[in-house]
Amino acid sequence: MEKNEMLEQIMALQFTMIDLGLYLDTHPYDSNAISYFNDYKKEWQKLWSEYEEKYGPLTPGSNNPTYWEWIDNPWPWEKMFE
Repeated sequence: MEKNEMLEQIMALQFTMIDLGLYLDTHPYDSNAISYFNDYKKEWQKLWSEYEEKYGPLTPGSNNPTYWEWIDNPWPWEKMFE
């Protein structure tokens, strides 16, 4: 998967998890929604890890950098336009 496509997929999964989280705030016993949330979360975590292994950290605390290596790369929103 190309770098920008991967970042877009990460953002789409984050949006979906936020949306499902809001739904679950009012429907906490909806087992289907909980299952969907958990499935999306696993996929998001997998893509997040893959992205950081290939392209570096997405946030300052990612991958426990030994120095502020995240500053060496374009900001996450800039990565979309490379």
